[in-house]
Amino acid sequence: MIANAAFVATLIFLALGFWSMHTLHFLTPWRSLIVHSYLKSIALYCALLFANILGLTIWIERKFFLRDTGRKLRHFDQEIHTGKNELSDEIRSRFGDEEGQ
Repeated sequence: MIANAAFVATLIFLALGFWSMHTLHFLTPWRSLIVHSYLKSIALYCALLFANILGLTIWIERKFFLRDTGRKLRHFDQEIHTGKNELSDEIRSRFGDEEGQ
């Protein structure tokens, strides 16, 4: 989930970067002055923007793609403990050991 969120956040961040470069093309003659004077501030802003976009994409993935996870896991747990399942012997032995303790 983190890898997908990082990928989506990177795409959004790059799209915003290209859009802002297109919008701010009139600042090209002063590029060296801007970079020399404000590089740390721009880098800090970009890092915070990326972190916020990453957090937003993680929140969206959790909100929409992990819906009803607890209900699904409870159903899976009930299947394991009732014995009405088609699990491998390895998984069955792990859960069988926990019940005996």
